[in-house]
Amino acid sequence: MTPTITTPLPTIPRAKPARRPTTLLFAYGATLNPEHIMVRLCQPKIRAIARLPDYRLGFHGHSEIWDSGLETLVDEPGAEVWGVLYELSATELDRFDAWQGVKLDGGGSYFHYPVEVIDEHGQVLDALFHRKTEMGPQQPASRDYLDFILAGARTRGLPAPAIAALEACPAVQPRYPVPKMNTDIKALASKLSCAC
Repeated sequence: MTPTITTPLPTIPRAKPARRPTTLLFAYGATLNPEHIMVRLCQPKIRAIARLPDYRLGFHGHSEIWDSGLETLVDEPGAEVWGVLYELSATELDRFDAWQGVKLDGGGSYFHYPVEVIDEHGQVLDALFHRKTEMGPQQPASRDYLDFILAGARTRGLPAPAIAALEACPAVQPRYPVPKMNTDIKALASKLSCAC
């Protein structure tokens, strides 16, 4: 029997799969607080501290969890809001959107709103923020909720004028102990949070 000689075929290195694009999400309000964001996203990459010109922080509608108005950004020429830019993968953005009730058709509690923000070095960056679909009546934040937002702003290193602006927001005492977590929210958190 004659032995068969085989020549290995040349192999071409396999191309790395294309990296899915990331999104810059301008985080403000409670999403500045690591306790709030880690339930939703683990530890998102922080790209920069940034400011959004011609908007102000407003509180509208009502949160049963905090007995408080809920933050959103309201157009106001000459004003500015400071926050951080989270650089999110498509999966992280989907997870966070699901938690916030974002629907791309505008039918959810919030929707993506494209803006240009300015980072601490003066660079203009394209970003999204979560904007309330229906504002609801203007209502002050509860003291506990505003303190939670302030804790996040301080942790993230927002500049002193941004902290002072938050401290100046009117706040009221909640009518019951907060945060009030119901079982549906706890179940959703366990499904959406990842094991970090």
